[in-house]
Amino acid sequence: MEKGKIHILFVCGNGMGTSTMAELGVRNNLNKYSIKAEMQHTSLGQMQSLRDWADIIVILKNLFRDVDVKDGEYFIPVVNIMDSKGITAQINEIVEAHFPEAKG
Repeated sequence: MEKGKIHILFVCGNGMGTSTMAELGVRNNLNKYSIKAEMQHTSLGQMQSLRDWADIIVILKNLFRDVDVKDGEYFIPVVNIMDSKGITAQINEIVEAHFPEAKG
């Protein structure tokens, strides 16, 4: 985590449409929780190269079943990528529990 800022990675099949829409929706809702974040989106194939950068990874549930979660990683598997309010609420729960310095 960058000082005072959480890193959130959005993952979909191709790293373009779905993950981009999720990122934009969450970006619009983070202010409600006073969370400071840097965000990126990528494909499942490229996720590995950004995995160490990410504090939280938002991923489509059907892609998540192929991922081996390591200790200290926080994934949010989602069915409805358009549920930006629900995704943001889950991000807030993780931030409060593990990255409280990202709130401010």
